[in-house]
Amino acid sequence: MALSYPAGVTSARRLLSTLALLGGSAALDSGHAQDGFFRIGYSASAERQAPLRVTFQASAPAGYTVQWTFGDGAVASGPAADHIYYRPGTYRLQAALLDAQGRVVSRAEASLPVLSAGPERAALTVLQPTPGEVRLSAEGSVLYTPARPTLLLGGREVGTVANRLPNGIYAATVRAATSDGRTAEQRLNITVAPWTTSAPYDAEVLRLTNQARAQGWNCASQRPGGPALPPLKLDPTLTVAAQAQSAGMSLYSYFDHTSGFDGSTPLRRVQAAGLTPTTVAENIAAGQQTPAEVVQGWLKSPGHCRNIMGDFTLIGLSYVNRPGTTYTRYWTQVFARL
Repeated sequence: MALSYPAGVTSARRLLSTLALLGGSAALDSGHAQDGFFRIGYSASAERQAPLRVTFQASAPAGYTVQWTFGDGAVASGPAADHIYYRPGTYRLQAALLDAQGRVVSRAEASLPVLSAGPERAALTVLQPTPGEVRLSAEGSVLYTPARPTLLLGGREVGTVANRLPNGIYAATVRAATSDGRTAEQRLNITVAPWTTSAPYDAEVLRLTNQARAQGWNCASQRPGGPALPPLKLDPTLTVAAQAQSAGMSLYSYFDHTSGFDGSTPLRRVQAAGLTPTTVAENIAAGQQTPAEVVQGWLKSPGHCRNIMGDFTLIGLSYVNRPGTTYTRYWTQVFARL
C-alpha cells in the first residue's frame, strides 16, 4: 500500500515596518518614509507573538546618537538594537535623536502591540536524525520569561547536543519555569531502534525533483513545458528535520505532517534542527518502493506538486526503511526559503 499525505506548508514570515520621525511626530507605516533626516525601521515576525524578538535600525546624520526606550524598562543606544519582549502587552516605544552635545533634537513614540501565544507551556521536540542518535529541543514551548528550559534524557541534563544511545526506551523531559513562578514540563518515552537510510535513494529523489523543476513541470496539465525553475540545493539542516520526520513515522506509527509522538509541525522541526526560514513546506509518503515511484506520486498530486515546483531554494530529504512497520518505507521532502 502506498500513501502520499496532503502537502503541508507553514510560513514563518517577517514583517518590515518603518517608524518615521518628523519633527518630533511619529508615524507607523508599512512602506518607506522619505524624511531623509531621521528614519527608524524595525522587523519582527508577522504573528507578533510573545516572546517577540524585534530588530530596530535607525538612519541618522553623522555625529548624532540614537537612544531607544523599549517600554518594558529596557533601554539601548546606537544605530541598531535587538530586543525581546517576553510578555504579551502593548509597549510604548520611544526613540530619541541626540546631537554631539547630548541634546535631544527629535523624539518619537509609537505603540508596539505584542500578542499572546496562549497559556505558558513546555514542549519537547525530538529529533532522531540517524539511527541511535537523539537530539532534544524545547522548540514549541510558550514561555514569557528569559529563563531557559532544562532538557533531561534518562534523568540526566543533556541540553540540545546529539546523544548516542543503544536500542531501548528512554525517558525524556523538558522542564521550564513560567513567568508566574510555576514549573511547566512535558515527558515522553523515546524509542531507539534500528532503521536504515539510503544515500543513493536520497540522491535520486533530489535528481528527479530538480529534473521536474528544470522541465517546467505543469502541475495542472501533468506534463513538462512551463517555465524552468532553478535547482533546489540540498541543505543538511533541512535533512535533519526530514530524517526526524521519516524516522518518527516509522518509530511511532503515525502518518501525518503533525507528529503523533511529540506534536511537532514541519516548521517546528526545522527550527529545532537550527534553521529559521521564511517559508517551509513538507511532502511525505509511505510504502513506495523506489525514488521514481515516490516522485511520480508527488508530481501527480496537486498539493505535493506545488511544493516541488514552489518558490523554494533549499531542500532536505529522507528515506527510511524499517521492516516490520506498517509501511516499511517512509519518505520525506522538506522545502524552505530563507
